[in-house]
Amino acid sequence: MKHTSPILLSATLAVTLISFWLPSAEGIVRRHDVDDQNYLDFGAQFPSVGMLTSSTSLGSGVLIHPSWVLTAAHIQNNGVAPDQFQVDDNLYTVSEFYQHPDWNSEADSNDAILDGNDIALARLDSPVVGIDPSNWYTGSNEVGAIGVSVGFGNTGTGLDGQVSGTAGTKRAAESTIERDDTAGGPPGPPQPGVQVDTTLEYDFLAPDDVDVLPLEGAAARGDSGGPVFIDFGDGPLVAGIHSFVINWDDTDDGLATYGDTVASTRVSLYDDWIVSTIPEPRTWGLLTGFAVFALAAFLRRRKRS
Repeated sequence: MKHTSPILLSATLAVTLISFWLPSAEGIVRRHDVDDQNYLDFGAQFPSVGMLTSSTSLGSGVLIHPSWVLTAAHIQNNGVAPDQFQVDDNLYTVSEFYQHPDWNSEADSNDAILDGNDIALARLDSPVVGIDPSNWYTGSNEVGAIGVSVGFGNTGTGLDGQVSGTAGTKRAAESTIERDDTAGGPPGPPQPGVQVDTTLEYDFLAPDDVDVLPLEGAAARGDSGGPVFIDFGDGPLVAGIHSFVINWDDTDDGLATYGDTVASTRVSLYDDWIVSTIPEPRTWGLLTGFAVFALAAFLRRRKRS
């Protein structure tokens, strides 16, 4: 994921942003007082999430159609798009990579973050079999809900951040979605120039926080493009796509420690673009449902006969 660090400029608490994204992998950072196996087991509950790789980057993505993966635009690193998608230990070739047309390709500039639209679609050369694609959320009730972040990469704890050499394994963590219109971080004065109305944000809470969740955690670099799922009662839906992290400790180290903020692209704002890019995704869903219904009807008729 990209990382942003706020720096106090004066007694008025004006803030500027230094942003960057590096191709090295970093993954779900977890609570230091909870066994890592719990996060690994949690990640295994989301089979539609896979790993996207190229010669210069590692990221994550979520299958939303047998042949299409939803991810972040910025994982096309130095002009090199991901060329492989690994899911359930199977490799698929990425044949096309579509960044959102309004994404700012200057990934090392502030505008790349502030302009938003960090979302992309990867088309696979053959459909994924044996895994049900995930549906995405199209409503507007994300704030206050519990989001589940899923991704690949190195891991670590909120005390020190990621540990190198631990990449390539899927983990999941939970956090409460706190904002939907600003990467504002901890409560305080308004942060000039940080408004991002295309993202959902959550803060990585420490274990002693009264609102901390049992599997609290934060997404980071290798999780770029991975989903934030929210379950509104009918199963998990893709509500966000991991985009960037804000380091509030002024270190600008990209290590996602306690108190930092994670921002994810708000998927509901891009429903029209997704539908227009993927050939008849709604039709595919309807056909899948019809096939199940038809099979059930056939079996009933066969049983009666």
